[in-house]
Amino acid sequence: MILNNIASPIDLDMQLKKMKFYVTFTKRRRMISFLRHAGYFRCSRYGKFLLSHANVLGIKPTQDMLFYLYEFDTRLRELLFHYCQLAEIQFKTYLSDALSIKLNDASFYLKQQYFTPTRSERDKVKKQSNLRFFLSFVGNLSNYSHSLIMNSHKYPELKEYRKGGTKATNFLPCWVFFSYIELGTIVNIYAYLRGDLRSYVLKYGYSKTHYLKSTTKQFDTWLEALRNLRNTCAHHNLLVGKTSSIVLPETSDSHKLSSNSDLFSRLYALKKILPVAEHNKLKHDLKKLIKHCKIDIFKLNILPKDWESRYDDIHIL
Repeated sequence: MILNNIASPIDLDMQLKKMKFYVTFTKRRRMISFLRHAGYFRCSRYGKFLLSHANVLGIKPTQDMLFYLYEFDTRLRELLFHYCQLAEIQFKTYLSDALSIKLNDASFYLKQQYFTPTRSERDKVKKQSNLRFFLSFVGNLSNYSHSLIMNSHKYPELKEYRKGGTKATNFLPCWVFFSYIELGTIVNIYAYLRGDLRSYVLKYGYSKTHYLKSTTKQFDTWLEALRNLRNTCAHHNLLVGKTSSIVLPETSDSHKLSSNSDLFSRLYALKKILPVAEHNKLKHDLKKLIKHCKIDIFKLNILPKDWESRYDDIHIL
């Protein structure tokens, strides 16, 4: 397959001309500095977002609006990335501790008997697709676990699992392995677990003594929302106005979300996954960030005006 390079590079003068389509500005030197730092594509996405709200702003977006929005989005990503980290680490701990103890098996993640390869899918095509993915997925887990052990230069801390070590005949226990794998892999491990084990993880980590199958399916969407939010923040991509994977609320929370793919739906997922003390801190930190923001985020529909009361009303898991 031959690909044609049809995009032409643009110099700084052309970048400035293109930015004038999105925002008005007179401080040419400041805009040049902004473009040199962030790059034209990233800057233009913020400009495009502002321009799409020109009717509610009442004017064509200005240079200062662009800078204020960029600053807010940067701080918002830093804040939410922190809580994504807390949620990721917490859930990895719940998953490893709950199942290793219940199954008395530190390497349960490598054993097919603990999983449902088809994810109980009734549709024949989806069932086969899930099965193919799972077989490849489990094989990759085994290969990656082995590669961690064998790479002495990159992972010297695992020397006890190598030849001559005290645990050389052992698989990596889940609490070790989970510390190295990406959140997306954790999402898939949980998604393919047997139904009784999926419910047990929630019972172990959260407030109720019983969880329905429907809750575990909803939890899948919260984990996926967490993964998408974490990746957006980690890669410094525009967050305001971004839509992402669908979040399914619990029945008791069905009226809390005005959209199942906006920023507030990510906050919903975070509150569900985080421990109570942490999701209370998240609200406090976000309120503080919004208070010091120099642009009206509610006018730009970044969050609903009543986000605080909506957030408070979300039932803990």
